[in-house]
Amino acid sequence: MPTLPSVAINVLKIARTEQPSVTDFANAIERDPALTMRIITLANSAFFSHTHTKVHSCQEATARLGLDATLAAVMSFSLLQNKGIDAHYQRIWMRSIIASLAARYLAIHLCPDMAGPVFTAALLQDIGIMALRATYPKESTDLYLEAALSHRQLSESEQRLFGCDHSQVGAWLAAKWGVPTPLAQRICDSHGEYNMAATDILCIQLSGPIADAWLSSHPAQSLVAVIREFQTYEGAHSFSLGQLLENIQQQLPALADMLQMAAPPLQDNESLLAEAQQLLFRQTLQLNARLDAQHAELVSLRQRQDELEERSRTDALTGLANRAWLEEKLHKRFVLCQEQSRIMSVVFIDLDHFKS
Repeated sequence: MPTLPSVAINVLKIARTEQPSVTDFANAIERDPALTMRIITLANSAFFSHTHTKVHSCQEATARLGLDATLAAVMSFSLLQNKGIDAHYQRIWMRSIIASLAARYLAIHLCPDMAGPVFTAALLQDIGIMALRATYPKESTDLYLEAALSHRQLSESEQRLFGCDHSQVGAWLAAKWGVPTPLAQRICDSHGEYNMAATDILCIQLSGPIADAWLSSHPAQSLVAVIREFQTYEGAHSFSLGQLLENIQQQLPALADMLQMAAPPLQDNESLLAEAQQLLFRQTLQLNARLDAQHAELVSLRQRQDELEERSRTDALTGLANRAWLEEKLHKRFVLCQEQSRIMSVVFIDLDHFKS
């Protein structure tokens, strides 16, 4: 199982206290000089620094980052320092980095007070994959080599193979490490059905498909699904998907560099989004055409059914109701008269030589 160094464990213990402070975080981090330098460097990066003023101490860096981002950075640096040279491992962390940027952007627009916790949970949402790889090396190797799978498809495959998915395992692992309970719960909910009632959870859940689309070999096609999902959310008018993608484009190189990861090539987001919208338009037209064809087929089937029903209850020669239909109607009328205490009258008319 993945383990954390003592400094990270001490930071987690502080995070679980009722009122963790910047000073407490900084004092714990300063016991690891290398980690301290990386936290200071991160705080001075373009991602977190909005002024030209540099910070020079761990306490200043922690204050600039905020407790949630500091916790995310400590855990990420600690987990990444022991990684092997593994293309899949790199891809998983790159997905997490992109997802954290997307989630943070969404949270800033939809639930600003939760931007820090949302960023942290999105960055750590896939740590369960490390545990599954360590526990089931053979089975997981074949599963995780399939780069084309979205994480929703990946979760379904994990459920079949292991009886749980990596978000559940990640929440368990995070709780085992001692992360605050709300953070573990957000990791657990990160791959679930969209929770429209909890905006912070929704930001994390939407961030995953965005990251999947960004890393896809066919990003425009993958982005179509993202656009559809955004259209179902009533708060989508408060932000621009194009601006979200541009924000990721701007922030990704710096954050990836801080975590010593190779960022994927830059994309032409405007062209990508335009292509995705064209694909969506064509798919919508095709869907409408299929729906129209199905509706026409349904109308035709109903007409055919009506015709068959009419033929089944009429005489082919005269076009009048046949005996089976007469008996059915008589029975229904008889029951109705019984229920309503009414009198039923029957008139018999006999036409001689009617069919001759």
